[in-house]
Amino acid sequence: MNYKNKKVLIIGMKSSGTSAAALLQNKGAKVYFYDDEIKEIAGFSALDDFKDENLKTFSAVIVSPAIANDHSLLMKMKRLGIAIKSELDLGCSFLNCPQIVVTGTNGKTTVVTMIEKLLSFGGYKVKAMGNIGYPVSQVVLDGNDLDYAVVEASSFQLEYAEVKPYISIIMNVAPDHMDRYEKYSDYIDAKKRVCKNQSESDYLIFNNDDGIARSFIEKTKAKGIAVSTKKNLSPVHIKDNYFMDEDMSLCPVKSCKLRGDHNKFNMLVALNVGKIVGVRKESLVRLVKEYTLLPNRIEYVTTIDGKKYYNDSKGTNIHACRFAVGSLDGSVGLIMGGSDKNEDFCDFFENIDEKIKEIAITGGNAEKIYDSAMKMGYTSVAILPSLTEAVRYLSQKEDVENVLLSPCCASFDRYKNYAERGEKFKEAVYAIQSK
Repeated sequence: MNYKNKKVLIIGMKSSGTSAAALLQNKGAKVYFYDDEIKEIAGFSALDDFKDENLKTFSAVIVSPAIANDHSLLMKMKRLGIAIKSELDLGCSFLNCPQIVVTGTNGKTTVVTMIEKLLSFGGYKVKAMGNIGYPVSQVVLDGNDLDYAVVEASSFQLEYAEVKPYISIIMNVAPDHMDRYEKYSDYIDAKKRVCKNQSESDYLIFNNDDGIARSFIEKTKAKGIAVSTKKNLSPVHIKDNYFMDEDMSLCPVKSCKLRGDHNKFNMLVALNVGKIVGVRKESLVRLVKEYTLLPNRIEYVTTIDGKKYYNDSKGTNIHACRFAVGSLDGSVGLIMGGSDKNEDFCDFFENIDEKIKEIAITGGNAEKIYDSAMKMGYTSVAILPSLTEAVRYLSQKEDVENVLLSPCCASFDRYKNYAERGEKFKEAVYAIQSK
Protein backbone atom coordinates (compact mmCIF):
# COMPACT_ATOMS: atom_id res chain seq x y z
CA MET A 1 0.00 0.00 0.00
CA ASN A 2 1.14 3.52 -0.78
CA TYR A 3 0.51 5.40 2.46
CA LYS A 4 1.13 8.93 1.19
CA ASN A 5 -1.72 11.24 2.30
CA LYS A 6 -3.65 8.23 3.68
CA LYS A 7 -5.21 8.33 7.15
CA VAL A 8 -3.86 5.49 9.29
CA LEU A 9 -4.75 4.60 12.87
CA ILE A 10 -2.26 2.97 15.24
CA ILE A 11 -3.81 1.02 18.12
CA GLY A 12 -1.32 0.51 20.96
CA MET A 13 1.58 2.92 21.40
CA LYS A 14 4.34 1.02 23.11
CA SER A 15 7.59 0.40 21.22
CA SER A 16 6.00 -1.34 18.22
CA GLY A 17 3.22 1.20 17.82
CA THR A 18 5.53 4.19 18.20
CA SER A 19 7.91 2.82 15.57
CA ALA A 20 5.01 2.10 13.21
CA ALA A 21 3.66 5.64 13.66
CA ALA A 22 7.07 7.18 12.94
CA LEU A 23 7.54 5.00 9.85
CA LEU A 24 4.11 5.92 8.47
CA GLN A 25 4.76 9.61 9.03
CA ASN A 26 8.02 9.14 7.16
CA LYS A 27 6.03 7.63 4.28
CA GLY A 28 3.69 10.62 4.17
CA ALA A 29 0.68 9.19 6.00
CA LYS A 30 -1.64 11.16 8.27
CA VAL A 31 -1.16 9.23 11.49
CA TYR A 32 -3.55 9.02 14.43
CA PHE A 33 -3.19 6.84 17.49
CA TYR A 34 -5.27 5.28 20.23
CA ASP A 35 -3.92 3.72 23.43
CA ASP A 36 -5.91 2.63 26.48
CA GLU A 37 -3.39 4.29 28.80
CA ILE A 38 -1.42 6.87 26.81
CA LYS A 39 -3.46 9.92 25.82
CA GLU A 40 -0.81 12.32 24.52
CA ILE A 41 2.38 11.74 22.51
CA ALA A 42 4.40 14.60 21.09
CA GLY A 43 4.28 14.66 17.30
CA PHE A 44 1.26 12.38 16.93
CA SER A 45 -2.48 13.07 16.93
CA ALA A 46 -4.70 11.15 19.35
CA LEU A 47 -7.97 9.77 17.99
CA ASP A 48 -10.77 11.83 19.56
CA ASP A 49 -13.73 11.14 17.25
CA PHE A 50 -15.05 7.59 17.53
CA LYS A 51 -18.12 8.05 15.33
CA ASP A 52 -18.47 5.62 12.43
CA GLU A 53 -18.43 8.49 9.95
CA ASN A 54 -14.94 9.48 11.07
CA LEU A 55 -13.58 5.95 11.49
CA LYS A 56 -14.62 5.11 7.91
CA THR A 57 -12.16 7.73 6.63
CA PHE A 58 -9.17 5.64 7.71
CA SER A 59 -7.41 3.57 5.04
CA ALA A 60 -5.78 1.16 7.46
CA VAL A 61 -5.29 0.20 11.09
CA ILE A 62 -1.91 -0.92 12.42
CA VAL A 63 -2.33 -3.00 15.56
CA SER A 64 0.38 -3.59 18.17
CA PRO A 65 0.88 -7.19 19.32
CA ALA A 66 -0.31 -6.46 22.87
CA ILE A 67 -3.78 -5.50 21.60
CA ALA A 68 -6.22 -8.40 21.99
CA ASN A 69 -8.51 -9.42 19.15
CA ASP A 70 -11.59 -8.48 21.16
CA HIS A 71 -10.45 -4.91 21.85
CA SER A 72 -13.55 -2.77 21.33
CA LEU A 73 -11.98 -0.25 18.91
CA LEU A 74 -10.31 -2.97 16.87
CA MET A 75 -13.59 -4.88 16.60
CA LYS A 76 -15.35 -1.70 15.49
CA MET A 77 -12.76 -1.07 12.74
CA LYS A 78 -13.18 -4.67 11.55
CA ARG A 79 -16.94 -4.21 11.41
CA LEU A 80 -16.45 -1.11 9.28
CA GLY A 81 -14.28 -3.07 6.84
CA ILE A 82 -11.04 -1.16 7.49
CA ALA A 83 -7.85 -3.05 6.53
CA ILE A 84 -6.00 -4.37 9.61
CA LYS A 85 -2.24 -4.97 9.65
CA SER A 86 0.23 -5.87 12.35
CA GLU A 87 3.27 -3.68 13.02
CA LEU A 88 5.49 -6.60 12.00
CA ASP A 89 3.68 -6.87 8.67
CA LEU A 90 4.00 -3.13 8.05
CA GLY A 91 7.73 -3.20 8.74
CA CYS A 92 8.36 -6.29 6.65
CA SER A 93 6.58 -4.69 3.66
CA PHE A 94 9.28 -2.00 3.59
CA LEU A 95 12.34 -4.23 4.06
CA ASN A 96 14.50 -4.36 0.93
CA CYS A 97 16.10 -7.73 1.60
CA PRO A 98 15.14 -11.41 1.90
CA GLN A 99 13.42 -12.25 5.18
CA ILE A 100 13.96 -15.26 7.43
CA VAL A 101 10.92 -15.46 9.71
CA VAL A 102 10.96 -17.73 12.77
CA THR A 103 7.87 -18.70 14.74
CA GLY A 104 6.80 -21.47 17.13
CA THR A 105 5.94 -21.89 20.78
CA ASN A 106 9.49 -22.24 22.14
CA GLY A 107 13.04 -21.66 20.93
CA LYS A 108 12.33 -18.71 18.62
CA THR A 109 14.70 -16.22 20.22
CA THR A 110 17.51 -18.76 20.53
CA VAL A 111 17.29 -19.73 16.85
CA VAL A 112 17.00 -16.11 15.70
CA THR A 113 20.20 -15.21 17.54
CA MET A 114 21.91 -18.34 16.21
CA ILE A 115 20.99 -17.43 12.63
CA GLU A 116 22.07 -13.83 13.09
CA LYS A 117 25.44 -14.95 14.42
CA LEU A 118 25.92 -17.61 11.73
CA LEU A 119 25.18 -15.27 8.84
CA SER A 120 27.45 -12.66 10.39
CA PHE A 121 30.22 -15.27 10.52
CA GLY A 122 29.52 -15.85 6.83
CA GLY A 123 30.16 -12.20 5.99
CA TYR A 124 26.54 -11.13 5.51
CA LYS A 125 25.05 -7.94 6.88
CA VAL A 126 22.17 -9.19 9.00
CA LYS A 127 19.98 -8.04 11.88
CA ALA A 128 17.60 -9.77 14.28
CA MET A 129 14.27 -8.01 14.83
CA GLY A 130 10.61 -8.43 15.71
CA ASN A 131 9.53 -10.23 18.87
CA ILE A 132 13.15 -10.40 20.00
CA GLY A 133 12.70 -6.79 21.13
CA TYR A 134 13.50 -4.54 18.17
CA PRO A 135 10.46 -3.57 16.05
CA VAL A 136 10.79 -4.24 12.32
CA SER A 137 9.44 -0.75 11.60
CA GLN A 138 12.33 0.72 13.59
CA VAL A 139 14.84 -1.23 11.49
CA VAL A 140 13.31 0.32 8.36
CA LEU A 141 13.50 3.79 9.94
CA ASP A 142 17.15 3.22 10.84
CA GLY A 143 17.88 2.68 7.15
CA ASN A 144 19.96 -0.46 7.60
CA ASP A 145 21.19 -1.84 4.27
CA LEU A 146 20.87 -5.54 5.03
CA ASP A 147 21.58 -8.75 3.15
CA TYR A 148 19.07 -10.64 5.33
CA ALA A 149 16.49 -9.75 7.97
CA VAL A 150 15.98 -12.38 10.69
CA VAL A 151 12.52 -11.83 12.15
CA GLU A 152 11.14 -13.45 15.30
CA ALA A 153 7.35 -13.59 14.94
CA SER A 154 4.94 -14.36 17.77
CA SER A 155 1.40 -15.56 17.16
CA PHE A 156 0.21 -12.08 18.19
CA GLN A 157 2.32 -10.48 15.46
CA LEU A 158 1.20 -12.94 12.81
CA GLU A 159 -2.54 -12.56 13.41
CA TYR A 160 -2.85 -9.74 10.84
CA ALA A 161 0.28 -10.43 8.80
CA GLU A 162 0.71 -11.24 5.11
CA VAL A 163 4.46 -11.86 5.26
CA LYS A 164 6.28 -13.69 2.46
CA PRO A 165 9.58 -14.97 3.87
CA TYR A 166 12.37 -16.38 1.76
CA ILE A 167 12.80 -18.87 4.60
CA SER A 168 10.03 -19.53 7.13
CA ILE A 169 10.71 -21.64 10.21
CA ILE A 170 8.20 -23.37 12.48
CA MET A 171 9.99 -24.58 15.60
CA ASN A 172 7.21 -26.43 17.44
CA VAL A 173 3.59 -25.91 18.45
CA ALA A 174 2.14 -26.48 21.92
CA PRO A 175 -0.67 -24.80 23.88
CA ASP A 176 0.34 -21.26 24.87
CA HIS A 177 -1.39 -17.91 25.41
CA MET A 178 -4.70 -19.67 25.97
CA ASP A 179 -5.73 -16.58 27.92
CA ARG A 180 -5.84 -14.77 24.56
CA TYR A 181 -7.23 -17.43 22.22
CA GLU A 182 -10.69 -18.93 22.49
CA LYS A 183 -9.52 -22.21 20.91
CA TYR A 184 -6.14 -23.90 20.48
CA SER A 185 -6.85 -24.02 16.73
CA ASP A 186 -6.94 -20.19 16.66
CA TYR A 187 -3.39 -20.12 18.03
CA ILE A 188 -2.27 -22.69 15.43
CA ASP A 189 -3.95 -20.73 12.62
CA ALA A 190 -2.04 -17.61 13.60
CA LYS A 191 1.25 -19.53 13.37
CA LYS A 192 0.34 -20.94 9.95
CA ARG A 193 0.30 -17.43 8.48
CA VAL A 194 4.10 -17.50 8.47
CA CYS A 195 4.20 -19.68 5.35
CA LYS A 196 0.86 -19.25 3.56
CA ASN A 197 2.16 -16.65 1.06
CA GLN A 198 5.41 -18.40 0.15
CA SER A 199 6.14 -19.55 -3.40
CA GLU A 200 8.04 -22.45 -4.95
CA SER A 201 11.29 -20.46 -4.75
CA ASP A 202 11.01 -20.13 -0.94
CA TYR A 203 11.76 -22.56 1.90
CA LEU A 204 9.88 -23.83 4.94
CA ILE A 205 12.02 -25.40 7.66
CA PHE A 206 9.82 -27.40 10.02
CA ASN A 207 10.14 -29.65 13.05
CA ASN A 208 9.49 -33.16 11.78
CA ASP A 209 9.24 -34.46 15.35
CA ASP A 210 6.24 -32.21 16.04
CA GLY A 211 3.03 -33.36 14.36
CA ILE A 212 1.41 -29.93 14.15
CA ALA A 213 4.58 -28.25 12.87
CA ARG A 214 4.94 -31.04 10.31
CA SER A 215 1.44 -30.29 9.00
CA PHE A 216 2.47 -26.75 7.98
CA ILE A 217 4.03 -28.11 4.79
CA GLU A 218 0.49 -28.83 3.58
CA LYS A 219 -0.32 -25.10 3.72
CA THR A 220 2.46 -23.70 1.56
CA LYS A 221 4.05 -23.90 -1.89
CA ALA A 222 7.52 -23.52 -0.37
CA LYS A 223 10.15 -26.24 -0.52
CA GLY A 224 10.04 -28.15 2.77
CA ILE A 225 13.08 -29.04 4.84
CA ALA A 226 12.25 -31.46 7.67
CA VAL A 227 14.56 -31.19 10.67
CA SER A 228 14.76 -33.91 13.29
CA THR A 229 17.06 -35.04 16.08
CA LYS A 230 15.76 -38.60 15.60
CA LYS A 231 16.08 -39.08 11.83
CA ASN A 232 18.59 -37.94 9.20
CA LEU A 233 16.19 -35.92 7.04
CA SER A 234 17.71 -32.49 6.43
CA PRO A 235 20.87 -31.51 4.48
CA VAL A 236 22.57 -30.72 7.81
CA HIS A 237 21.74 -33.45 10.32
CA ILE A 238 23.16 -35.50 13.18
CA LYS A 239 24.61 -38.94 12.52
CA ASP A 240 26.70 -41.07 14.90
CA ASN A 241 27.05 -38.07 17.26
CA TYR A 242 28.43 -35.81 14.52
CA PHE A 243 26.91 -32.77 12.87
CA MET A 244 26.90 -33.70 9.18
CA ASP A 245 26.65 -31.56 6.04
CA GLU A 246 25.26 -34.08 3.54
CA ASP A 247 27.90 -36.86 3.72
CA MET A 248 30.64 -34.62 5.12
CA SER A 249 31.24 -34.43 8.88
CA LEU A 250 31.39 -30.96 10.39
CA CYS A 251 32.30 -31.62 14.03
CA PRO A 252 31.31 -33.83 16.98
CA VAL A 253 28.02 -33.00 18.69
CA LYS A 254 29.95 -32.76 21.97
CA SER A 255 31.69 -29.66 20.53
CA CYS A 256 28.41 -27.83 21.14
CA LYS A 257 28.18 -26.06 24.51
CA LEU A 258 24.38 -26.32 24.71
CA ARG A 259 22.44 -28.88 26.75
CA GLY A 260 19.44 -30.97 25.73
CA ASP A 261 17.93 -32.40 22.55
CA HIS A 262 15.91 -29.22 22.02
CA ASN A 263 19.14 -27.23 21.67
CA LYS A 264 20.56 -29.79 19.24
CA PHE A 265 17.39 -29.19 17.23
CA ASN A 266 17.83 -25.41 17.49
CA MET A 267 21.37 -25.74 16.21
CA LEU A 268 20.26 -27.94 13.29
CA VAL A 269 17.68 -25.35 12.26
CA ALA A 270 20.28 -22.58 12.19
CA LEU A 271 22.81 -24.74 10.33
CA ASN A 272 20.22 -25.62 7.67
CA VAL A 273 19.49 -21.93 7.17
CA GLY A 274 23.21 -21.43 6.65
CA LYS A 275 23.21 -24.27 4.12
CA ILE A 276 20.40 -22.62 2.11
CA VAL A 277 22.11 -19.23 2.16
CA GLY A 278 25.49 -20.68 1.23
CA VAL A 279 27.52 -20.18 4.40
CA ARG A 280 30.85 -22.00 4.25
CA LYS A 281 31.70 -25.05 6.37
CA GLU A 282 34.11 -23.05 8.55
CA SER A 283 31.32 -20.75 9.70
CA LEU A 284 28.96 -23.66 10.38
CA VAL A 285 31.56 -25.27 12.63
CA ARG A 286 32.30 -21.96 14.33
CA LEU A 287 28.65 -21.56 15.31
CA VAL A 288 28.51 -25.04 16.84
CA LYS A 289 31.65 -24.47 18.88
CA GLU A 290 31.14 -20.85 19.95
CA TYR A 291 27.41 -20.32 20.52
CA THR A 292 26.30 -19.99 24.15
CA LEU A 293 22.76 -19.57 25.45
CA LEU A 294 21.18 -16.22 26.17
CA PRO A 295 20.39 -15.38 29.82
CA ASN A 296 17.17 -16.82 31.34
CA ARG A 297 17.22 -19.90 29.10
CA ILE A 298 18.37 -22.85 31.23
CA GLU A 299 21.15 -20.51 32.35
CA TYR A 300 23.58 -22.10 34.80
CA VAL A 301 23.92 -19.80 37.81
CA THR A 302 26.17 -21.52 40.35
CA THR A 303 26.71 -24.64 42.49
CA ILE A 304 26.16 -24.47 46.26
CA ASP A 305 26.82 -27.45 48.52
CA GLY A 306 26.67 -29.78 45.53
CA LYS A 307 23.38 -28.39 44.18
CA LYS A 308 23.31 -26.72 40.77
CA TYR A 309 21.01 -23.76 40.16
CA TYR A 310 19.51 -22.96 36.76
CA ASN A 311 17.56 -19.90 35.63
CA ASP A 312 14.98 -20.69 32.95
CA SER A 313 12.74 -17.68 33.60
CA LYS A 314 11.97 -17.61 29.85
CA GLY A 315 10.21 -20.98 30.33
CA THR A 316 6.76 -19.41 30.39
CA ASN A 317 4.75 -22.47 29.33
CA ILE A 318 4.60 -26.18 30.10
CA HIS A 319 6.26 -27.16 26.83
CA ALA A 320 9.35 -25.05 27.64
CA CYS A 321 9.50 -26.35 31.21
CA ARG A 322 9.55 -29.96 30.00
CA PHE A 323 12.46 -29.14 27.68
CA ALA A 324 14.36 -27.56 30.56
CA VAL A 325 13.85 -30.48 32.95
CA GLY A 326 14.81 -32.93 30.20
CA SER A 327 18.09 -31.12 29.56
CA LEU A 328 19.37 -31.54 33.13
CA ASP A 329 21.22 -34.52 34.56
CA GLY A 330 20.04 -35.69 37.97
CA SER A 331 17.05 -34.97 40.19
CA VAL A 332 15.24 -31.62 39.96
CA GLY A 333 13.60 -29.25 42.40
CA LEU A 334 11.31 -27.10 40.26
CA ILE A 335 10.01 -23.58 40.91
CA MET A 336 6.67 -22.88 39.21
CA GLY A 337 4.06 -20.13 39.19
CA GLY A 338 3.35 -16.62 38.01
CA SER A 339 0.86 -14.87 35.79
CA ASP A 340 -1.61 -17.42 34.44
CA LYS A 341 -1.95 -18.14 30.69
CA ASN A 342 -4.82 -20.63 31.03
CA GLU A 343 -2.52 -23.66 30.83
CA ASP A 344 -3.77 -27.12 31.83
CA PHE A 345 -1.54 -28.04 34.77
CA CYS A 346 -3.41 -31.29 35.34
CA ASP A 347 -1.77 -32.56 32.15
CA PHE A 348 1.63 -31.45 33.47
CA PHE A 349 1.24 -33.39 36.73
CA GLU A 350 -0.35 -36.42 35.10
CA ASN A 351 2.70 -36.80 32.84
CA ILE A 352 5.35 -35.37 35.16
CA ASP A 353 9.01 -36.18 34.54
CA GLU A 354 10.31 -38.67 37.10
CA LYS A 355 13.38 -36.46 37.64
CA ILE A 356 11.22 -33.85 39.39
CA LYS A 357 11.41 -34.73 43.11
CA GLU A 358 10.12 -31.50 44.68
CA ILE A 359 8.12 -28.50 43.47
CA ALA A 360 7.93 -25.05 45.04
CA ILE A 361 5.05 -22.90 43.78
CA THR A 362 4.92 -19.12 44.11
CA GLY A 363 3.07 -16.38 42.28
CA GLY A 364 -0.37 -15.26 41.21
CA ASN A 365 -1.65 -18.68 40.11
CA ALA A 366 -0.05 -20.72 42.91
CA GLU A 367 -3.38 -22.06 44.20
CA LYS A 368 -4.42 -23.21 40.72
CA ILE A 369 -1.16 -25.13 40.19
CA TYR A 370 -1.33 -26.64 43.69
CA ASP A 371 -4.94 -27.77 43.17
CA SER A 372 -3.94 -29.41 39.86
CA ALA A 373 -1.12 -31.28 41.60
CA MET A 374 -3.45 -32.56 44.31
CA LYS A 375 -6.06 -33.60 41.75
CA MET A 376 -3.46 -35.70 39.92
CA GLY A 377 -2.09 -37.20 43.14
CA TYR A 378 1.27 -35.35 43.13
CA THR A 379 2.07 -34.43 46.73
CA SER A 380 5.75 -33.37 46.72
CA VAL A 381 4.68 -29.78 46.32
CA ALA A 382 4.43 -26.67 48.51
CA ILE A 383 3.24 -23.07 48.11
CA LEU A 384 5.80 -20.44 49.14
CA PRO A 385 5.12 -16.72 49.62
CA SER A 386 8.00 -15.47 47.46
CA LEU A 387 10.62 -16.50 44.92
CA THR A 388 13.29 -16.08 47.58
CA GLU A 389 11.44 -18.46 49.91
CA ALA A 390 11.00 -20.97 47.07
CA VAL A 391 14.74 -20.99 46.39
CA ARG A 392 15.51 -21.38 50.10
CA TYR A 393 12.96 -24.21 50.44
CA LEU A 394 14.45 -26.27 47.59
CA SER A 395 18.02 -25.57 48.70
CA GLN A 396 17.26 -27.60 51.85
CA LYS A 397 15.87 -30.68 50.06
CA GLU A 398 18.35 -33.56 50.17
CA ASP A 399 16.80 -35.41 47.21
CA VAL A 400 17.32 -32.43 44.86
CA GLU A 401 20.49 -32.14 42.77
CA ASN A 402 19.34 -29.28 40.53
CA VAL A 403 17.19 -26.29 41.50
CA LEU A 404 15.42 -25.04 38.38
CA LEU A 405 13.32 -21.93 37.89
CA SER A 406 11.13 -22.81 34.90
CA PRO A 407 7.82 -21.34 35.98
CA CYS A 408 5.45 -22.40 33.15
CA CYS A 409 3.88 -18.94 33.50
CA ALA A 410 4.33 -15.32 32.49
CA SER A 411 5.98 -12.94 34.96
CA PHE A 412 3.54 -10.04 35.06
CA ASP A 413 2.02 -10.88 38.45
CA ARG A 414 5.14 -9.58 40.19
CA TYR A 415 7.70 -8.44 37.63
CA LYS A 416 8.07 -6.21 34.57
CA ASN A 417 9.19 -9.14 32.45
CA TYR A 418 10.85 -12.56 32.56
CA ALA A 419 14.31 -10.95 32.65
CA GLU A 420 13.57 -9.15 35.92
CA ARG A 421 12.22 -12.39 37.37
CA GLY A 422 15.41 -14.18 36.33
CA GLU A 423 17.54 -11.54 38.04
CA LYS A 424 15.50 -11.88 41.25
CA PHE A 425 16.03 -15.64 41.13
CA LYS A 426 19.78 -15.22 40.78
CA GLU A 427 19.81 -12.71 43.65
CA ALA A 428 18.01 -15.26 45.82
CA VAL A 429 20.53 -17.95 44.88
CA TYR A 430 23.54 -15.71 45.59
CA ALA A 431 21.99 -14.77 48.94
CA ILE A 432 22.19 -18.46 49.95
CA GLN A 433 25.78 -18.65 48.75
CA SER A 434 26.81 -15.62 50.80
CA LYS A 435 25.56 -17.09 54.10
